[in-house]
Amino acid sequence: MSAVVVGVDGSEPALAAVRWAAGEAADRHTGLLLVYAFDVAGLYADAAIAPLLDDVEEQMRVEADEILDAARAAAEQTAPGLTVQVRAERAAPAAALIEESRGASLLVLGSAGRGAVGTALGSVSLTVAAHAESPLVVVRGTVQDGPVLVGVDGGPLSEVALGHAFAAASAHGTGLTALYAWHDGTSPALRAAGVFDRLRDTEERALAERLAGWSERYPDVAVERVIERSEPGRALAEHSARSRLVVVATRGRGGFTGLLLGSTGLSLLQRADCPVMLVGPEATAAH
Repeated sequence: MSAVVVGVDGSEPALAAVRWAAGEAADRHTGLLLVYAFDVAGLYADAAIAPLLDDVEEQMRVEADEILDAARAAAEQTAPGLTVQVRAERAAPAAALIEESRGASLLVLGSAGRGAVGTALGSVSLTVAAHAESPLVVVRGTVQDGPVLVGVDGGPLSEVALGHAFAAASAHGTGLTALYAWHDGTSPALRAAGVFDRLRDTEERALAERLAGWSERYPDVAVERVIERSEPGRALAEHSARSRLVVVATRGRGGFTGLLLGSTGLSLLQRADCPVMLVGPEATAAH
């Protein structure tokens, strides 16, 4: 299986991501690759710095080695015997991480950090989530035992997210909670008409049928089906407190075209109580 890749920047959230990723790589029986990316291109525009660029870049490489050594030590302490590789990239962080995702089983970032690599709601993470060719996990909240939680919305990317959720649950020897949240807005007419109650049986059957094929492929994973009348981001955030990982497609039937993640993904990055796996439009299916 391809390696788990982690973007590091020397911050404590990034080290927390390394520790989580090391455990994940051990459970998946694969290796771990730690990536530190630094970009000097923007410094060329500063006339005062330009003559010193060679010295600046050399110092950045020294810092990269120190950060990667600390990250390697954290990974090896978490999962003794794990194969850990390190790589310093002279490139823009988003570009480096997207490139690494092409051969990765999983890409992992911290929820907040000193620089762009570790910023959960910054441009790097948003760009990576939209273009990565592997799922992206943002490590936040509390790392705990419990089922894998997956949001289901009926869209095509939701099917890919289901595959990764089942694979994660199987790797960890845990169950899976499949949550479909029905949000009928604030319209009194919709509530008075009992739309949710009238469609609940139909949605329950549809969810059961959608999960049946995955249950056949992963017979070791016990599945709980949950249908709630709630805004999807809120429902998933509430259930995340009892989950080890929450998995969601970054574009679904209810996504906003103006946002790379859509409202549910953005909500979870701010509110989830466990690590969040974002399965973007470029992510490949689980193997």
